Amino acid sequence: MLLAASELREVFSCLEALDPDYKEAPSMLEWKQVETISSVLQLLVDAANLLSSSSSTTPAALACFHEAWMIQSKLSTLAAIGDPFIDSFIGGLQDRIEKYIKECILVLAAAVVMDPRFKMKLVEFSFAKMFLHDAPTYIEIVDDGIRQLFWEYKVLHQLDEEKADPKLGINVDIMEPRRYPVKSELDVYLDETLVPRVADFDVLGWWKQNEVRFPALAKMARDVLCIQVSAASAESLFDTRCLPKEMEYGSSVKPETVEALVCAKDWLRRAAAAAAAGGDR
Repeated sequence: MLLAASELREVFSCLEALDPDYKEAPSMLEWKQVETISSVLQLLVDAANLLSSSSSTTPAALACFHEAWMIQSKLSTLAAIGDPFIDSFIGGLQDRIEKYIKECILVLAAAVVMDPRFKMKLVEFSFAKMFLHDAPTYIEIVDDGIRQLFWEYKVLHQLDEEKADPKLGINVDIMEPRRYPVKSELDVYLDETLVPRVADFDVLGWWKQNEVRFPALAKMARDVLCIQVSAASAESLFDTRCLPKEMEYGSSVKPETVEALVCAKDWLRRAAAAAAAGGDR
């Protein structure tokens, strides 16, 4: 509704000029507010479309972190303007986004850590922006959670190996003790240089290629990256099929505004049909 109204702002001005009884044309300030609201809502629509898209090559769990971080960054930028209208509009939304990130922080951040292009670097950078002085606390939560999860996968991997070859189950006490601690798969992975960022990077394909080097970690990465973050489709979240009825009966839009929008849509449709017919001739 907001986008349609914004695209037809000239129609409102013409209607006000042609009809002395029509005094509802939005002011320039109100149109600016419409643009601000639309830009924020568009972020949510785009995020819903991306996360519910089956054609995306980016795992949903990984995309979810990037979308949440992008939305929170956009809201923070708007909040820094200090406009009372913007503050009243985005205040509650900011709180909800931050609450969602905190409640799902380990799942969202784990997917980023399992991307060899980012690992803990992006987590540390984004958390510093989002949580400010509380960032070290949340970074520690992610680091501890990732390490605990890895060791669970490491144990399961060892059990699977012992089932395949019982000889591997020999008591490690009879083996020669190591003089120096050996780095785990996770430590080796995190210490390696980040993979360059390229278009259409296949993160799951990367783990398949590196499964021999990181057998337990690769299994963990696949499971984390394949977590489904939403079972709802974008259409169910942003259903536009009932908008005309809502505009007439359930919203605060006045009948004159609804009439102006409906008429403008009809005029544009006829004008486009006439132009197409003229081009055919």
